[in-house]
Amino acid sequence: MATPIEDLGLLSKCSTADMEKLLHQVADSVAGHHRPRYQDYGKIWSLDEWFQVIQGCETYLKMAVKKDSTKDEMKAALSGLSEDVQERLMECVSIRRDDLGKALIGNTASISQSHLTDFDWKLKLAMSSDKISSVQEPLVNLDLSLMEDGTNRLVSLELDKEELRKLVSSLETANRAVLQLKT
Repeated sequence: MATPIEDLGLLSKCSTADMEKLLHQVADSVAGHHRPRYQDYGKIWSLDEWFQVIQGCETYLKMAVKKDSTKDEMKAALSGLSEDVQERLMECVSIRRDDLGKALIGNTASISQSHLTDFDWKLKLAMSSDKISSVQEPLVNLDLSLMEDGTNRLVSLELDKEELRKLVSSLETANRAVLQLKT
């Protein structure tokens, strides 16, 4: 089993343009987007080498961002690699540092099987119902986008004032509990 740095040495088998393209595709993959496809690089690496390259790139990108490595620290960590590979890796880390950092924080923050990824809300005024001709009750439509096992699920809620107050209170309680866990 090769070390991640030895795995990165396999990058020298491809052209500079392919290397840059692959590194940014791996960064996209770490950030939660599409993974690079073996079909696009099958002429360069065998299947075993492909898995080693991808694993090595993912590991290095995550560690460089996690440790907030400077250029000098990255250069020292990559000292066994060719100058071209070192430059492309450092360039990718510097360009994609924010995206990778957000993805790593997001992965860490999702401590349960289901977590909130986005929300949207709308305020409505119910003017009447089938039983009462003039209600004039404010209602909030809340759409929650949840990530469960890698798939998005949309949950829609319609809340009146009291239900909204209870939801906000519950979320504040949960936030206090999380803050206590952090300390």
